[in-house]
Parts: sequence; C-alpha cells; structure tokens
Amino acid sequence: MLLANNGLTTVLLEAAVRAPLHVRITHTARLSSHALDDSGSGSGSGSGSRSALGLEAGRPCLLRRTRLVTPGGVPVSANVVVAAAGLDADVDAAMTAPQPLGYALAGRGCRLERRLLHVGHAAWPEAPDRTCASKTYVMYHAGGPLIFVRETFNPAYFPAGTDGAATAHEACPANDPARPGP
Repeated sequence: MLLANNGLTTVLLEAAVRAPLHVRITHTARLSSHALDDSGSGSGSGSGSRSALGLEAGRPCLLRRTRLVTPGGVPVSANVVVAAAGLDADVDAAMTAPQPLGYALAGRGCRLERRLLHVGHAAWPEAPDRTCASKTYVMYHAGGPLIFVRETFNPAYFPAGTDGAATAHEACPANDPARPGP
C-alpha cells in the first residue's frame, strides 16, 4: 500500500510507525538542470528528474533532500525532491518549508495529482550497504509536471522483500502490465 499509494505518503508512514513525523531538511539548493544527474542510477541529485519533468537545458531548479524522522529522531524515509524554479509560487514556497512537502503543499491549498513512475529497491541513504524499498513519482497540475519525488523507506520499518518475499516491484500494480492503469 505504501508503494502503490498516490496520496500523501507521510500520512501512511505516520500510521505505520504510530507517531507524528517531522521533517529534517538535509540539503536545499537552487541549481541549473545541467547539474542534475539524469543517469537513472538512483545515486545522484534528482536521478531521472530532468527527463521526468521535461526540463530544458539550463532551467533553474530547486533541489530538496529530507528525512522524515520520528520524535526520537529515527529516519523513517529519505526523500529527494526536484522542482523547476519559478513555475508555481506555491511549489517554490513548499520546497523550502520546514514541514513534509505534502503537508506544505496542502497548507497552501495546492492539490497536485501524483503519477507513479517506478517502485523497486535502492540503497538506504543512512546505511548504503542495506537495501530498501523505494518509489519515484511526479506531481502534476493542469497536465504539466511540477515536482519529481524519489522516496526511500527505512528497511528497519519497511523490509524491502529481498529475503524471497514478494518485492515492492512485484507487489505494485503499476508494474503489472496485465493490470489496467488507474
């Protein structure tokens, strides 16, 4: 459910850990789209974001790296978010807000459609030798992409299914070509 969800992930995470989560912003930057790693490797700044957002060469972008943490400071998820700067004032403000992105957008009355691009495995940023579940999606408004999000989930809370159990990729309807799309 966490990986296939197309709503506020923070709400599901809070329900799963039975605690309110707080955002820890680890990095923000304004940069050119040239600086984004679009290799698809998952390791760089906004990997895949340039093509997913349809960013033209040299377009100014906003990059935000965060952790959603428990009241005790334990990371539950790690996120990389990229948005084209200057397209939407609410998005620009939410990118620097000291709260989870979805809550910041909702607080500004900004309702965006989410389109799931990929679910699978990645290295957990807090312990790169550990595999975690991840999902990538784009947030749209009026048909145009505004925000690219890559979320990874702490394997201590959400096992990645690498022990032979169904993997996140296999369990997500978005990855089953036999199932109709949403």
